[in-house]
Amino acid sequence: MGDVAAPPVSSALSHLLGEVRAAVDARLPALLAADTPSKDPGDPLPSAAREALLSPGKRVRPVLVVLAGELFGVPRARLVDVGCAIEMVHAASLVLDDLPSMDDATLRRGKPALHVTHGEANAILVAVTLLARAFGLIAEAGLHARRGGLPASAALDLVSRLADASGLAGLASGQALDLATDAASATFDRLETIHARKTGALFVASAEFGAVLGGAREKELAAMRSYARNVGLAFQIVDDLLEQAPARESGKSARRAPAPAFVRHVGVDGARSLVAELTAHAVESIGTFGKKGILLREFALLLRDRKN
Repeated sequence: MGDVAAPPVSSALSHLLGEVRAAVDARLPALLAADTPSKDPGDPLPSAAREALLSPGKRVRPVLVVLAGELFGVPRARLVDVGCAIEMVHAASLVLDDLPSMDDATLRRGKPALHVTHGEANAILVAVTLLARAFGLIAEAGLHARRGGLPASAALDLVSRLADASGLAGLASGQALDLATDAASATFDRLETIHARKTGALFVASAEFGAVLGGAREKELAAMRSYARNVGLAFQIVDDLLEQAPARESGKSARRAPAPAFVRHVGVDGARSLVAELTAHAVESIGTFGKKGILLREFALLLRDRKN
């Protein structure tokens, strides 16, 4: 399957990206503060959690929630908070990923990693806090359906999918496999499994969130899962390619021995070809939606060609 040429980012996608990122950045502090019962000046956890969650990011996963949801006619107002829940899980995973017992990273997005600024114990507690808040946020939406929340059945569905994406079928398992696999002995299949869980699972959950809230049928959900799996894996390989750049460009500095990565397994050119192939598969997956899927197509190409 050949590469897919990337057109310039349309004004429609550009506006959506800007609006969703702004909406998420505005909602995250309020959603986190709502879980803080009191302000004890001696408690280091609220400020540390805020620092981890509000660290500047691309907000790719909430954007995918919105793109998927709007494809199925869901009002954006119903999508932003569940997208924030996904972002909380992602932020927690980054905090854990940077710990001395894992990647032992001293920088994240060009700034000191959370365990450097707040200590390892507080960093672990922040990760737990953000995970708990993510699930609580969705549960609360299900409890307040009459006040603009979610139907209880939909909230339960999202909680179940997020649990799968976070645990033994997703992030946690992917990280464990990553740590148990050295770069020299990593096989292609093992790398695919690692990154399908470590990165892809949360992409799949993001796409499913929007589609489920829009009442997607199983065939449509399958198409969205295929799209998200391929886009998520491509996204991770692009990250690996970017990490070949100096820390000042990639924004991360890890002291762990080289982690298993496709770019080390197949080389830079092979990794770029793989990204192109995965992106083409993602675009093909949403062909069934016709012109309605144009923004998802553009989004896949944008992620393929990103430089940071």
